[in-house]
Formats: sequence, C-alpha cells, structure tokens
Amino acid sequence: MSLFKSHARPQWSSDFVYILAAIGCAAGLGNLWRFSMLAYEHGGAAFILALLLANVLMVFPLMMMETVIGQKAQLGGPQAFEKIKPKTSWIQWLPPFALIFLLFYYTPILAWGMKYLVTSFSGAFLSNPNDYFVNEILHLTGGITDPGTFQWGLLLGVLVGYGFVLYALRKNVMSLGPVVKITATAPFLLILLLIIRGVTLPGAIDGLEALFIPKWESLLDVKLWQAAVGQSFFSASLAMGYFFIAGSHRSEKAEIAKTSLWVLAGNFGVSILCGIAVFSTLGYMALQQGVPVSEAATGGPMLVFSVLPTAVSMMPWGAIFFAVLLFLVVITLAIDSIFGVFEVIAGAFHDLWNKVKYAHISLVLCIILVLGSLPYLTGAGMYYLDVTDHFFNYILLLVGLLETLVLAYIVGANKIRLWINHTSKGLKIGKWFNVALYITPFICAFLISVTLFKETQEVYGGYPFEYIVYWGFIPVGLIIGLSIVFGIITHRKMKKHGLLTPLFDKFRKD
Repeated sequence: MSLFKSHARPQWSSDFVYILAAIGCAAGLGNLWRFSMLAYEHGGAAFILALLLANVLMVFPLMMMETVIGQKAQLGGPQAFEKIKPKTSWIQWLPPFALIFLLFYYTPILAWGMKYLVTSFSGAFLSNPNDYFVNEILHLTGGITDPGTFQWGLLLGVLVGYGFVLYALRKNVMSLGPVVKITATAPFLLILLLIIRGVTLPGAIDGLEALFIPKWESLLDVKLWQAAVGQSFFSASLAMGYFFIAGSHRSEKAEIAKTSLWVLAGNFGVSILCGIAVFSTLGYMALQQGVPVSEAATGGPMLVFSVLPTAVSMMPWGAIFFAVLLFLVVITLAIDSIFGVFEVIAGAFHDLWNKVKYAHISLVLCIILVLGSLPYLTGAGMYYLDVTDHFFNYILLLVGLLETLVLAYIVGANKIRLWINHTSKGLKIGKWFNVALYITPFICAFLISVTLFKETQEVYGGYPFEYIVYWGFIPVGLIIGLSIVFGIITHRKMKKHGLLTPLFDKFRKD
C-alpha cells in the first residue's frame, strides 16, 4: 500500500484506454474552430510552428509533471498538493471551480450542435445558414443587454448531454472506458471524411495555402506567442487538473513519458486535421463568393455553426450529408471534452468526501451544472459565453503559474524529472525539463500582465462595463473565493484524519 493513498482507487483498464480518454478530453471544439482561426490570424504555418514549440517545451513537461504527481499521490490535485505543501490545496481547487463555470457555457454549445443536427436533415439551413443559426438555433438578440427568450429546445439538449455523462460515469471514472473507445476515435474518422470532401472541392488549394504557407514575420509578434501558449494550454486541458485526477487512476509505476507524448501527438494531430478540413472548405467558400479566404473566415463558435454550414450549403451535391457529418464531429468532440472536464470536478469532490458514492456526487453536480447553464440558453447566451470564456483564460494561466512555482521551486524540478524517468521504458527526459519548469511561471506571469494591461486600455468586446463585471470579474472572484474556502476545508479535514503525511520529505528520500 502506498504512503500516498488515502483510499483505494480504481485503475484504468489499460494505458490505451487512458490515452484515448486523455486525447478525448484534450481534443475538443477548440481544435475545430479556435486553432483554425488563430492559425489564420497569426501567419498560418508560423503559428503552427509556435504552437508546436509551446507543446514540446511547455505542455509536454507540464503534462508529465501533473501526471506523475497524481500517480505518486494516488489523489487528485487538491489533496496531492496539500500533502506536498500544507495550505496549498486551494491552488488545485481553482481548476474544478473554473471548470464548473466552463461547463455552464460549454454544454450549451453541445446543445447547439444537437439541435442543428436534428434540424439539418430537413435542409432548412441551406438557403441562409448564418441567418438560420442566429434566428432559429440561437434566437440571438441584438445585444448583451437584451436577454431575449429562453430556448427550451436547447435545455433539452443540455439534459440529454448530462444524461449521457451520468450514464457513462454511472459507477466511477473507470466506467467511461468502453464509451471513450467510441467517442475518442469517432471524431478522427468523421474529420477524415470532411477532409476527403474538402480537399476535392474547387478552391481548396487556396484555403490550404492560407493554413500551411508561413508568414515568418509573424514570429516577431508577441501576440502570436501569447496565442500559441494560450491555445496549447487550453487545447491540451493543461492547468485544469485533468492529468492529476487521470494520473491518480493509474499505477504508481505506470509509464509516463511515452503515454504523455501519445496524448500530445493525438491532440496536435486533431488540430492539424481540423485545420485541413476547415481551410479546404473555406477555400471553396471564398472561391464561390469571389473573395480572399481571409474575408470568408469568421472566428469563434460562429465558424462551426455559421461559416462551415454556409460552405457546406454551396457544395454541388451531398450538402445535407456533409452537414450531418459536420455536426456529428461537433457533438463527439464536445461530449469527449465534457467527460474529461466532469472527471476533474467530480474527482476533486469525491476525494474530499470519499464516503459519498461517486454517482451521487455526479448527480448533484449535474443538477448544479444544468441550473448554471440556464442564462446561456437565452437569446443573449452567445454574448454571455463570449465574456466568460475570455476571462476563463486568466484562471488557466494563474493555475499554470502557481502550480509550477510549487512543484519546480519547492519540490524541485530535477526530483520530478527523476520520478518520471523512474517509470520510463526507453524514453528518458533530459535536463531541458528542469529549465522548462523553472521558466514557465515567468512566462505565465508575463502573459497575465500583458493581457491585464490590455483590459485597462479598452473594455472587452465593446460590451457595457457592468456586463463585463457580471459575466467576467464576478465569476473569476467566485472561483478564487470558493477555491480558498475549499482549500481551508481540505487542510482541516486532512489534518484531522492524519492524512498530512510529509510527502515532501518522503519524495526527497525516494
């Protein structure tokens, strides 16, 4: 029995299932629309190169770092941190509470995809996909100050989504295994079909040139590097607590370096495949409209639900088939990400109250998440989503900063590297890992300071300031406040039950 275990934990059935689940959590809708538009805005292949460097030099070492702590502690992030350094568990309570707010607005996107999928069979969207999405799917109002009407059809989609989550996680995170074998692989197959169709369309080469021909001068722009680091964190579910909780359901001696590399490669591969599917289709759309690809593209969720259906509607044959295919991709990517996010939230609370059944914790969380989603199901939901998502990035960077400070400068970067190599089966991690951990807090601090400075220059999105407070500052304040409260609860409970084993000293002796 490990010194780090406070209770028995179920284990992944195999490394293959673990890798599939991790890729499923990492590879989501952000790969489909966020990656593609950032690549367009920041120099095509220049952005891809920056993203690759960010993945190798930051995401890869941090992913291994989070995984090895979860494996050694056999606990999720909050409890693991409390054992490493008392009174630091609040740092790892930030991700679960931030992810609750993420699911408030992320699950409605899944509901959009479900509603669009059902209605796409009729072909009603073909005449004007943009108007159809805005008026028939969203019932979008003229601005953030007008909440509009509540969309009961979208609520049904949210309930179906969480019903699926409860079924997949009906016992614990291990019951997810058979499900992710389907949901994690389906997007690859569906995206490949979209690629085959996209690259055979007239004008596809123009779209692919926009993606793969680099504008090297973009590498001198700090905005490109901010975007690349932010996207690499967001896309890989880094600093969200996932790899602590997923790693805790593995054997303490399970191999880390190779499996992390597979997860990283799978996630990056999905991004590239999505980019090819998106840009080849946009090239065709631009040709049909007689405009450059840059003028045919739009960022954000509108890319998936407006621009791509518009491109699909222009296809000479099979428009409805490829629309259905597109929204199956959207739904499978979204549900996989929701699984991973839900694991982190439910796992953190189950570690705190391990005598309560996992299924009961999951049910209570689903009720809270459905209630929190209600404002995003109104006619102004897209505007609320825009603001909350913008401020979510601050929490990611803050967690990245704080967790690397603790693990690199208190536990020791070299100690963590040796733990990882102790599990290695051929792939040894060099001392570049130490450098990456030491400098990551400063990179995160720089990005936070730069983006905060921008906030002082202009109000985000041109929204009224009070709505920035409601949907941005207040959620961030609640996330930090609740994390501190639960950090105190975690410390007191673990101290009361004698669970504050001096793991830091133990680690040094390993």
